[in-house]
Order: sequence, then structure tokens, then C-alpha cells
Amino acid sequence: MAKWKPGDLRLHMRVVSADGEQVGHVGKIYADSFLVHKGYLFPIDRYLPYRVIARLEENEIHLALSSSQIEDVLWQKRPDYEHHRGDPLQIFYDEGHGVNNPYDKHNPTN
Repeated sequence: MAKWKPGDLRLHMRVVSADGEQVGHVGKIYADSFLVHKGYLFPIDRYLPYRVIARLEENEIHLALSSSQIEDVLWQKRPDYEHHRGDPLQIFYDEGHGVNNPYDKHNPTN
């Protein structure tokens, strides 16, 4: 499995689910995730971690998740690591929502 990083993405890239549904487009790019502006599938904006990317094409991000799996995830709020480094409440929230801490030296994700 490839390890994707912020430099691999560009703003406005289309985001497509594993079953071919257009999810939306990239609105912002962060160190640990990227914001997908709502599209045909999402009624709201969502933050997706890089680990859900299956492959990249020229102007498209293809996800490893189907449209129904994407609807089930709870990534509606991005972790605020820049302002809350080591904050136990923030880390507890993030871990409960399947978001890894990019500043964790013991369990690095990059």
C-alpha cells in the first residue's frame, strides 16, 4: 500500500469512491488529512486521512472506501494538532474517530 502525503495532492482534485461515485473535490490539504468539499455523495464537508487513498490519477483521487463506507465514517471535524499538541482530550477524540496523531513519535503514520 502506498503512503500518500500532502505533496501528492492538489486543490480541486476530484475525489471518487471505490465504487465510482464522485464524492466531491479537495478543498484544503493538511499534514494528516485533506478536506473534501461536499459533492454528489457528501451532504457535508469531510476530512479524510491519507490512508483511505487507493490510488491517484492526474486530476482524481480514488479512495479505498465505497460510497456507503464513506457515509459511515465520522470525519466531520479535523484534528487540531497544530494548536493542541499533546492535549489528552483532543487525542482521545481523534483516536475515537480513527484519526492518527502525526506528532506521535512512538506510532508514526508517515
